[in-house]
Amino acid sequence: MFILKRKNLVLGMLVVLLVITGYLNFRYNQNMLNDNANSELMNNEDRKPAVTIKDVANEDNGVSGDNAGQSDAISTTSSMGFFVEYRFDRENKRKEEIEYIREIVDNPNSEIEMKNEAQTQLLEITDTMEKELTIEGLLKAKGFNDSIVIFNQDYVSVIVEKDELAPEEVAQILDIVKRESGKTAENIKIIPTSQ
Repeated sequence: MFILKRKNLVLGMLVVLLVITGYLNFRYNQNMLNDNANSELMNNEDRKPAVTIKDVANEDNGVSGDNAGQSDAISTTSSMGFFVEYRFDRENKRKEEIEYIREIVDNPNSEIEMKNEAQTQLLEITDTMEKELTIEGLLKAKGFNDSIVIFNQDYVSVIVEKDELAPEEVAQILDIVKRESGKTAENIKIIPTSQ
C-alpha cells in the first residue's frame, strides 16, 4: 500500500514538472518571438547606407551644408547584432567552402591539376582568415570595440563599430590595414556603424 502511494506521488510530481516545463517553454518561445519581432522592427528603422572613407575625407575638407547633414544621417545597422550575425555567417560559409575544396583534394578521381588548384585555394582561404583575425585583433587593441574585415580580390572593407571616425582614427585603421594586407589606401574602404 505504501509503495502504491509512493508511486502515485512520484507520478504526480512528474506530471506537475511536465506542466511547469511546458508553460516555461511556451513563455520562453513567446518572449523570443517578441524580441525577434522588436529587433527586426528596430533594425529596419535603423538601416541606412554605409559611410566610406571618401565621405569622412569630405567632412575633413570642410564640406558643409547638405553633405555635412547627410554624414550625420548616414550609418549602418545596429552594431552588436550585425557583428555577431556576420561572423556567424562568414564562419558557416567558409566551412562549406573548405569542405567542398577538401572533397576535391581527397577525391582519388580528381585530376592532379584540379587538386593543386584546390590546395592553392585552401591556402588562400587560410591566409585570408589569418589576416582578417590579425587586423580585427589589432583594431581592438587600438581601442575600437568591434570590427569586421572583409577581403575581396581588389580591395579590403573594414566595418568599425563607431558612429563617426576622427581623421586620426581613420589614419590608424589605414596604417594597420595597409601594413597587414599589403593593399594601398585607395583599395581600403572604412565603414563606421551606428551603435
